[in-house]
Amino acid sequence: MGDVQESREKVLEDLDNAKTGKFHFKTIFITGMGFFSDAYDLFVISAALPIIVSVFGLTGSHNIFGTTTVNLFGIGMSAVSVETGLIGSMALFGAFVGALVFGRIADKKGRRYIYGLEMSILVVFAIVSAFSVNVTMLIISRFILGIGIGGDYPISSTMMSEYANVKNRGKMVSSVFAMQGFGLLLGALIGVVSIFFLPTDIAWRFMLGFGAVPAASVIYLRRKMKESPRFALQTRGDSAEAAAAVASITGKNYGNAERSAADTKNMNGNPGRRLLRKYWVTILGTSLSWLLLDMAFYGTSINNGFVLQHIGYGTASTLHQTVFNLAVGNALIASLFEVPGYWIAVATIDRVGRKRLQWIGFTVMAVMYLILALKYTTLIHSILLFVAFYGIAFLFGNLGPNTTTFILPTELFPTRIRTTGHGIAASTGKLGAGIFTFLVPVLLVTVNVSGVLYILFGIAMAGSMVTIITIRETRGKSLEESSSLPEKGDRYSPVALNPRR
Repeated sequence: MGDVQESREKVLEDLDNAKTGKFHFKTIFITGMGFFSDAYDLFVISAALPIIVSVFGLTGSHNIFGTTTVNLFGIGMSAVSVETGLIGSMALFGAFVGALVFGRIADKKGRRYIYGLEMSILVVFAIVSAFSVNVTMLIISRFILGIGIGGDYPISSTMMSEYANVKNRGKMVSSVFAMQGFGLLLGALIGVVSIFFLPTDIAWRFMLGFGAVPAASVIYLRRKMKESPRFALQTRGDSAEAAAAVASITGKNYGNAERSAADTKNMNGNPGRRLLRKYWVTILGTSLSWLLLDMAFYGTSINNGFVLQHIGYGTASTLHQTVFNLAVGNALIASLFEVPGYWIAVATIDRVGRKRLQWIGFTVMAVMYLILALKYTTLIHSILLFVAFYGIAFLFGNLGPNTTTFILPTELFPTRIRTTGHGIAASTGKLGAGIFTFLVPVLLVTVNVSGVLYILFGIAMAGSMVTIITIRETRGKSLEESSSLPEKGDRYSPVALNPRR
């Protein structure tokens, strides 16, 4: 047993200390292209939404509810605003389901078991949504598309984290997530090009359908990836499979490692529920911070067009010119603030630390939203100044909590419940994102932009407090160290993850 344990520890030690090389960069590309596709599909709707509302002729007398107002939570709301909110948020509600389902399957069956399926869902339903003949079909197809998006979160993040070395794990996992910035920017640029060159009825269909292209590019590569060595070793008990995966990175020969009787005994049973109960503070912290971040980030990003219209930017004499102006505004915000934020996180996360970046990001977001709310009547007369403060909130959101909420669950949960824990956190975030994205068009009508900004201030401040109270720092630690509970008696063995009695 001692020799087997030593051999298994050696495999993980070599993985943690491996030099950053070709394999890691390839894995960043394969996993990152998923987030490129996810972001494109989620955020391109921001450019497409004003066209969809016009093309389908959504009015007080023509909408899926057949009435001018809808009673929601005891409040009469504009039927058009509610329908618009549903179109914009439905992929996020799908992501809520996908993250939970795919996260649990990946802990039970393996990361590779369903890796690539989530991208197949994106390809099929990006195309289906582009050919929607009515709003109902669009809403349903966007929901199923969202299931694929949600499924990608726990699996891609975990695959990268479990293959990364300790020294640069933060850079590697945040690089995967930073691909979201390029997907977001491409969505804005495709919006500009589509509106400029195509008739409006074709433009929005091209925007949605194009999402199938980047997703399709990595399905084959994902199916060819080896199983995560940590899952193979710590959950499946297959030393040979783990050794082969690590050997492809280090080039070392680990001999004739096999699945031993001791391995099999250690892996018997299903401790998932017991472990989840022990990690309730981690679940609370990662889920709440992700919930609060996504409410602010997606609620504003997907509704950027409506926010810009409310402050007087982009409105022109024709629909075509208006949506073109709004698409340009989205592209500028993405390129000047959002994309740089992701890559500042990549450059700093292994030096500054996850927890510090997260609470700093939330705090600066809160300050920006408060300034915008307090000085709203003054700032709307200077659109550039308004966009500067608004953009800084995006910048710090991306270099802080938008990146760290993605990384921390891969480091704070042990291997046996890593994708389940990540899936719970991600799904909670996407639920908050869906609800707030749905509500923003309604809130813009009822409390105006300034009211929404005060709400965003409260959300960001709450995120900062949750981070300070519930999140542990993981910088510079192996996944086994970072996922060990600090309380006496709750620590887990670095290899087998059996509780120390």
